[in-house]
Amino acid sequence: MDSGRTAKRLGELLMERGVLTPAQLELSLADQRATKEFLGAILVRRQLVKPDMLLAVLSEQSGIPSERLVPEGVDWALVKQFPASALSEGKCLPIRADAESVTVAIANPLDVGALSAIENAAGFRTVKPVLVLEEDLYRVQQAYRHRSLRKITSQLDSHGSDQTS
Repeated sequence: MDSGRTAKRLGELLMERGVLTPAQLELSLADQRATKEFLGAILVRRQLVKPDMLLAVLSEQSGIPSERLVPEGVDWALVKQFPASALSEGKCLPIRADAESVTVAIANPLDVGALSAIENAAGFRTVKPVLVLEEDLYRVQQAYRHRSLRKITSQLDSHGSDQTS
C-alpha cells in the first residue's frame, strides 16, 4: 500500500521545485547542525521558503494531509476531554472529532511519542494526524492558555462580587 510518502529529503524536494538553490540549502543545513532546529523552521526564518510552501512539501514528504491551524478551527470542548499529560508537551493538539476518529494537529510527523499519548487518551477512536506549522500550533496553544486564564479570572471576579454583595 502506498502511503503517499516520499523518501526524498525536504531540501531535495524544495530544490526540485526551484525554491532553494544548493548554496542556500548548504548554508541552512550548516545552521541546522549548529542549532539542532528543524530545517523547515530555519528556511522560513531566513525567508527562503514561505510557510505554506513548507507545509505543502512536508505533507507530500510525510504522506500526511496538512492545513493551516487557527484558534477558530479547534473544538475546545474536545481539547478539554484529553488529560493534561497527553497535551503537556505541546507537540500535538486534538482539533476535531466525530464518532469514529479524532483529528490531531501535529507539527512533527516523526514524533510518534506525541501521537501515541493522544492515541492512548482517544480510547476507541482512530487518531488522524494533520500536519500543521509549528508556529501555528504554538499560536493556537497560546490562544487556548489565554482563553483559559480569562475564564478563570472572570470566574474569580464573579465569585468575589458574590462575596461582597
